[in-house]
Amino acid sequence: MKIKDIVFLTVFLIVAGAGLYIVTTVDVVKKIERTESIFKSILFGIKEGPHEYFPTHAEISEEELKEVNVTKIAEEIGKGITVKKKEKLFEIRKKTQEALEITKQKLEEEIKLKHTKTNARVAKLMKLEDLPQKFKPLKKVLHPPFKMGACELCHVSAGAKPGKLITKNIEELCYKCHKVRYSKKYNHKPVKQGRCLDCHDPHQSNAKNLLKAESVNNLCLKCHEPGNKRKIKVTVNMNGAFKHKPAEKSCVECHEPHSASFKKLLKDDGKMNLCLDCHSKLEKHVDMQKWIKEVKYKHGAITDSKNKCLECHDPHSTNHKGILRKQQVKMCLTCHNKEVKSDEDGYLLMNMAEHLKQNPNWHKPIKDVRKEGGCAACHNPHGSNHFSILRRSYTTDFYTDLKKKGKDFICFKCHKPEKFSTKLTENDKITKFRDGDVNLHYLHVASKKGRACRVCHDEHASKYPHLIRRYTEFGGIKFPMRYVGTKSGGSCQPACHKKYEYDRVEQKNKLSEEVFKK
Repeated sequence: MKIKDIVFLTVFLIVAGAGLYIVTTVDVVKKIERTESIFKSILFGIKEGPHEYFPTHAEISEEELKEVNVTKIAEEIGKGITVKKKEKLFEIRKKTQEALEITKQKLEEEIKLKHTKTNARVAKLMKLEDLPQKFKPLKKVLHPPFKMGACELCHVSAGAKPGKLITKNIEELCYKCHKVRYSKKYNHKPVKQGRCLDCHDPHQSNAKNLLKAESVNNLCLKCHEPGNKRKIKVTVNMNGAFKHKPAEKSCVECHEPHSASFKKLLKDDGKMNLCLDCHSKLEKHVDMQKWIKEVKYKHGAITDSKNKCLECHDPHSTNHKGILRKQQVKMCLTCHNKEVKSDEDGYLLMNMAEHLKQNPNWHKPIKDVRKEGGCAACHNPHGSNHFSILRRSYTTDFYTDLKKKGKDFICFKCHKPEKFSTKLTENDKITKFRDGDVNLHYLHVASKKGRACRVCHDEHASKYPHLIRRYTEFGGIKFPMRYVGTKSGGSCQPACHKKYEYDRVEQKNKLSEEVFKK
């Protein structure tokens, strides 16, 4: 018979006997308490077994065995019991006592076995003031066994080598109490190799979790800082001018220190999901998760690239605003150094790196990135509801009415609308594109068939000043602009038109009457 069967039989017989005993006894309360005491004692021994470090309390005394006495129960029942029932009760008594005796022996054997296996014992406690001098002064955080003075929970107290661990290695010892093992797909190497003491002090520390450094970051960077003697492949530079706030706070904001389901011990998919855990909740910014998924025009660097957010951003620190991996324009040119297929309409976008190389006059945001914002001054790198992921509306048409575009027009983000709406101007404060005091910008755009900005200007760079185009497109055909600049003005001769001249000092054309008619 297996011990499991014996246990169940024992419990059944105890309950049956106790029931009869209680029913036929006057002092019911007292008997219930006594029966409960016996029952609890047996269950404690069966279920709990011996304590890891202290003697077990699971034992059955002779007096308690006598309490479960079927003969006594039978006598108390009285004369009304039949001979057959008496014989049955004697049989039950015999089996009960035999079962209890077997259970007691089994428990004693189990206790003895467990004590042998774990070397369980009552640990001698040492007062903190009696600890060796090397542990003084005590630090802020104490390992609980150390704080209790229970050195013998981990160390041998006697023999040839007092102080030696009670287990073969530190890993086995630590896991006696700390049950979290390296059970996930990716494991921190020191954890996997059982080198708990690489990061933790077994006795005391001034940092939480008994770390061997003042902070989590200081501990991690002992190995993961560039130039480390251990030659670890994954290194992190936290000395950049711009730091990722979670990384600056603590490495464990994003990484698991022991074991994880994702590469680099990240708490979630590091390409985007982990980033969006925070960047969907920040009050100062839009819900980035919703924005990226729902905007009309998406940036391929986010939606189609292998590394998602990490294509452009360093998750730790850099010397570039927005913790970009490179200066903003250079970052964009990492991909736009060749023709790139547009996600919007399938057309090829120009090789912007080559375009900037061939045209030395750059748009101011590109020229002065730090002050003017670089490519992101006009484009939203995370996606937009406007064509070419622009931050505001724009037009690719030849003719447009800028009056209807209003402040939402992208060019008005930096350029004042007065530059296009003022008819006459006597100085250069509003615009230098004038013939005498006639504002030529106004003449070009202030009508239903006004020319869009991009008809004359390149949005990125040009060989000519003021971003004047070399060619303009009309009806699918490129026509030369033939722009020529002078000290106080210039001229152009687009397509098959005659040459138009203008001069800020000496007016070339009688345009005042034409202006005032509009």
